[in-house]
Amino acid sequence: MIADITTGTQALARALRLLNQPGVRVYVIVPLSINLLLFGALVFYGYSQFLPFVEWLMSFVPEFLFFLEWLIWLFFGVLAAITVFFAFTPVANIIAAPFNALMAEKIEAHLTGIPVTSDISFARMALDAIGSQLRKLVYILLWALGLFLVSLIPVVNLVAPVLWVVFGSWLLSLEYFDYPMGNHDIVFDEQKRFLRERRGIALGFGGAVMVMTSIPVINFIAMPVAVAGATLLWVEQFQSSPSSTKI
Repeated sequence: MIADITTGTQALARALRLLNQPGVRVYVIVPLSINLLLFGALVFYGYSQFLPFVEWLMSFVPEFLFFLEWLIWLFFGVLAAITVFFAFTPVANIIAAPFNALMAEKIEAHLTGIPVTSDISFARMALDAIGSQLRKLVYILLWALGLFLVSLIPVVNLVAPVLWVVFGSWLLSLEYFDYPMGNHDIVFDEQKRFLRERRGIALGFGGAVMVMTSIPVINFIAMPVAVAGATLLWVEQFQSSPSSTKI
């Protein structure tokens, strides 16, 4: 178990080298650029809407209290940073889902020397990837609701923070292993079975991704690194396992 956790945790560091491979970079740059433009536009729009509000608010403030304007703008800056921090990962995953599936395909081909063949068009792959994201969202909401209720029970709620960390690690593993496994037509229920059989790897990997996504700025590259790490673990730890031959 400990060895599996260590293996899962170390995958992210090893995955960084894979992102610079020919044919892989484009699947990192394109969705990252789209998301940066999207969130940049949202922040700019928020600024343009907030500016007249500040001017209107300051019209009621005496001159000797004008220093409060800086506090208001500081509040806006913190609010914008928090919004981007918490909203970036889920929105980025939906936008980048088709690119992530292709990136996992290219990385697997690089690692194994065997192309991942598929007769599915990019449009169909995009729809399947987005649909998978939405199914996982329902799964997340149902479990999150259960944990929230547990958090309200006296005494029992003392272990709630630990449960939330474990739950978050599990979900991040499901999120990113979906790409290499989905390329082999392994459906969501089968993906969960694979990861339950190697819980240590799943939780170690998911925990490392959680730490990476919690660091501002670094979280912008967490997604492609996590896709590469999940693909690496899929090839090395799951694809050749006896259970994978039954699929």
